[in-house]
Amino acid sequence: MNTPTVPLVLGTVRRAQPWLGTLVSIEASGLTPARLTRAVERAFRAVARVHALMSFHDPQSELSRVNRDAYARPVAISGHLRRVLTTAARLSALSGGRFDVTTASTLVRWGYLPKRPVSGQASGDWRDIHLANDGSVRLKRPLLVDLGGIAKGYAVDLAIAVLRRAGVPEACVNAGGDLRFYGARARQILVRDPADVTRLYALSGMTAAAIATSCASTNRRRHGTGWRTPLVDPLSRRACAASSSVTVVARSCLYADALTKPVAIDAAGAEPLLRRLRARSLVLHAS
Repeated sequence: MNTPTVPLVLGTVRRAQPWLGTLVSIEASGLTPARLTRAVERAFRAVARVHALMSFHDPQSELSRVNRDAYARPVAISGHLRRVLTTAARLSALSGGRFDVTTASTLVRWGYLPKRPVSGQASGDWRDIHLANDGSVRLKRPLLVDLGGIAKGYAVDLAIAVLRRAGVPEACVNAGGDLRFYGARARQILVRDPADVTRLYALSGMTAAAIATSCASTNRRRHGTGWRTPLVDPLSRRACAASSSVTVVARSCLYADALTKPVAIDAAGAEPLLRRLRARSLVLHAS
């Protein structure tokens, strides 16, 4: 007598956790709930790892150790932090300095980031971050590094890689507007118009994409339930002159996240950079 085959019950798992100063949500589909749950848990561990390494707010993070010690002596860093700093340096060079992870001292002075010890007056820029071949980093001048404009994208990419390795057929990871997804189902992404909150723009028909949205504003007052942090123009060290919503679609969330900053500062000037990196942007102005 043949034993009847019990069909596998495939499902969808959705989870959310607070990391990197935002709420990270993960949706995974196409496997049994038990397998999806294990894969999602591993993906969240990858995001937590990025938080532990790259949080400016956590004084025990690897980034905080770099900010505290790397001007005085070389500091050994993880491969994750090295990859993010290497990409940041490349984007800084390609954007003519419109992307720069060393504007933290300005945000500290304005009260948007916590005070951190730094030797002397923070005065450097991205060119003063030296990545040595032995895996260490050295700051040539006193400065503070903040990866808030790129680390979320890297965390999203890591989580997606974990889900792919686990064999998840379809997934989406969203970290406060930095998102990446893949699968057979075409998705529609809605972008809110900052000039009219009732108007939405749809990016539709995509089955796999990495997308980041960032709001640039000169308004440094309380917005909604929290504080809207102004975007600093690295060349002038002043708040970005325009108020806008910038969405970038790129080959990875690491690049999409970072590219929103030079686009917000100078959309026309960033076009060659977008073309070079096979990315595209949508800019919506508040006024």
